[in-house]
Amino acid sequence: MTDVIVVGAGVVGIATALQLRQAGLDVLLLDSGAPAAGTSSGNAGAFAVSEVLPLAEPGVLRKVPGWMLDPLGPLAVRWRHLPGLLPWLARFVAASRPSRVSALSRQLAGLLGRVNGDVAALLGDAPPAGMWRRWGALAVYPDEASLRRDLPRWEERGRLGVRWEACDPRRVEREEPALRMPWRHAVAIPDWSHVDDPYLFSLGLFERFTAAGGRFRQEAVAELTGPDGAVDGVRLASGEALRAGNVIVTAGVWSDRQARQVGQRLPLESERGYNLTLPKAGLTLRRYLLNAAESFVILPMANGGLRLAGTVELASRDAAPDFRRSHILLDKAQAMLGPLDTTGMTAWMGNRPSVPDTVPVIGPSASRRNLYFATGHGHLGLTLAATTGALLRDHLTGGAPVPEALWPTRY
Repeated sequence: MTDVIVVGAGVVGIATALQLRQAGLDVLLLDSGAPAAGTSSGNAGAFAVSEVLPLAEPGVLRKVPGWMLDPLGPLAVRWRHLPGLLPWLARFVAASRPSRVSALSRQLAGLLGRVNGDVAALLGDAPPAGMWRRWGALAVYPDEASLRRDLPRWEERGRLGVRWEACDPRRVEREEPALRMPWRHAVAIPDWSHVDDPYLFSLGLFERFTAAGGRFRQEAVAELTGPDGAVDGVRLASGEALRAGNVIVTAGVWSDRQARQVGQRLPLESERGYNLTLPKAGLTLRRYLLNAAESFVILPMANGGLRLAGTVELASRDAAPDFRRSHILLDKAQAMLGPLDTTGMTAWMGNRPSVPDTVPVIGPSASRRNLYFATGHGHLGLTLAATTGALLRDHLTGGAPVPEALWPTRY
């Protein structure tokens, strides 16, 4: 019998499996697809440690009509999917109460404040540590007025432990000369970091897992198994039963399939993210860039490549992609950086698992012993992967338990 079965081989599942294997547990990782081939393959590559403020904020309800009317805006809701989204949106609005936002921000700050330490401990000096770029980031604005309007949010982040510093245009030009005017008003975030290629980074973690004796099978899980009140393994789509002392579901937005089997309520929806990858952009950036005014980011990739990523679309996870949301990023990026080489450019969309209160779900099931969930990370999957794995490792090996505020019992 296996000590732990981890269901889902995205970056959260891989990092969790690696943490558990490094702690000496026998771990089997399962996924119907190849490792890191889903949403983890196309993310924005950031360890976004400054994202301590939840997506829901006071006054969010009055913004919903605008999201429905602007399909290419930074946050959009496809109106035809609104009926199915209403329960999630109701919880989202409820999470925007000032007292709730304050509590959620503290929870996010507690998680994000330990990210760099958890990543460093997981990677050590072994590959893929060489891909981790601790160069900081610049959140840029088109003018001083825009920067000043956003300073209260940065001050709130500062109260939650985020290090930041407003920069004048001369300093911005020194730190990132590729930025054109007027995009030379910025906030420097020294603790932000990124990886050159999130897919190769995640695959590197997977290779460390298997090199350490971890096992992987590319097979779909049909159901969880076990007597009433407990889970003792899984049944594969092939009909084969696999037994385990514990099962951890890290299947992203599809984690609710296993949750429904055991009567566990998980309000998961797809926070659909879009990107454009320009492998031969012909521009080398010194810093990761966040366009704070237009809600997208620019990831410096290896060999002069760039990834333009961002925007949030709420729609069914099965809805066809609207790649206009990807291509609109090119014009925005060229306004900041000048003409970019689009040779070999590709567009991508991924289903990021999102819960209404932004804080991920990590911890034991409310309905079955020996069953755990790690999902709902939204746009913080890569950021919180090592931390999620560390929390579950400690919980399962007799260390500090996962804080109850993260458990699925909150739903």
